[in-house]
Amino acid sequence: MRAFALGLALGVAVAGPASADDLEALGFRPLVAEAQREIEIDLRAVSRPGNALPDGQPALGRGAIAEVWLTEPTERYGHAVLGDGIEAGGLLVRRADGDSLTLSLPEAQVFEDLTPRLVDLDGDGRDEILVVRSSQSSGAMLVAYGVVEGALRAVAKGPERLTAHRWLNPVGAADFDGDGVLEVAYVETPHIGGVLRIFSRQGDRLVQEAEAYGFSNHAIGSRALVLSAILDADGDGLPEILLPDARRRALRVVGFVDGALRERAVLALDAQIVGDFRLADLDGNGLEGVVIPLSGDRELRLYR
Repeated sequence: MRAFALGLALGVAVAGPASADDLEALGFRPLVAEAQREIEIDLRAVSRPGNALPDGQPALGRGAIAEVWLTEPTERYGHAVLGDGIEAGGLLVRRADGDSLTLSLPEAQVFEDLTPRLVDLDGDGRDEILVVRSSQSSGAMLVAYGVVEGALRAVAKGPERLTAHRWLNPVGAADFDGDGVLEVAYVETPHIGGVLRIFSRQGDRLVQEAEAYGFSNHAIGSRALVLSAILDADGDGLPEILLPDARRRALRVVGFVDGALRERAVLALDAQIVGDFRLADLDGNGLEGVVIPLSGDRELRLYR
């Protein structure tokens, strides 16, 4: 995705002179400007299933799995953390060979999500499907599904530590510590004391490797779930995680080093972070920057 037509600069809005310097030490040049509407995106022609989640979007793969859709809309969970009471009760996988696979959840469960994620968690060359599954007995948990003997099955699960109507929002997956294995990150309870947690797959479990407190990558009732970005900001070969603080009034940059999450930089803002982050080469130098929507019809641009 590429943003262009940069618009009118309004100046950097920070609540502390040292914060911007910290970002600049990581290679970012922060600027707050009027929100830019024009973006360029890559689209693939797809056929929306008739029973797809009303505004859910597919995960698009390049391997054996071509598309994954959230399906079977239902109001049986009654949480409405994403703005309405409609969640998904099933999954549809379209394979590259033309076959389709489906899965339906039990009555007490839903997928409390909008878009599945395709990630090869175990490095075997086959993608797993990561999705947030919620239940009346254990709230939200992250579950990885795979194609096993021609059927969709849960192949790895995160911990069941929450209660009904407690939710988590994924950040993404990357090799955060440079050990050659992908980890997955999410923010647990982003509306009430959000905790950033890092997991790796160990057999049929997603096992926690690190945690840090004071984050929120979602506003309650919003359909925007991507209030985060992952990229190697300082060029050391290890990706950093960019996401808001608990009040969404500061941007925090976190790295996973020596088994612990460490804050690398923070940028306090005079506006609230409100929308999906997007990566873009903002000035044509070949380096991805980040565009972050703010309240007041502005956006924070992190040039590199």
